[in-house]
Amino acid sequence: MRVVSFSVPAWFPPRGGEEVRGEVQLTEQESAVFLCLATGASNAELAGELQLSVSTVKFHVHNIRAKLGGISRLQACLLAALAREGTRP
Repeated sequence: MRVVSFSVPAWFPPRGGEEVRGEVQLTEQESAVFLCLATGASNAELAGELQLSVSTVKFHVHNIRAKLGGISRLQACLLAALAREGTRP
C-alpha cells in the first residue's frame, strides 16, 4: 500500500480542539478521494468518477476527515483545493 503525505497549513484552524499540524499520511486511495473532494462533488459523484462504491467513498471521506483532525467536509474540500493547487506545475 502506497502512502501519500499531505501538509496541513499552519494557519488552518483546528476543529474541536484537535490540532493536526505537519504531515498527514493518507493511503493512495484516500489521497485520490481527497484530491477529488476539491470539486465539491457528492459521494455518489466521487464514486462514479473514481469507480468505487458509494460506501467506499464514505469510508475514505470519514477516514480523511479524522486524520485531518475531525474537520468538516467543507474544510476538507478547502484543504483538497489547496493541495491540488500545490501539485500543479
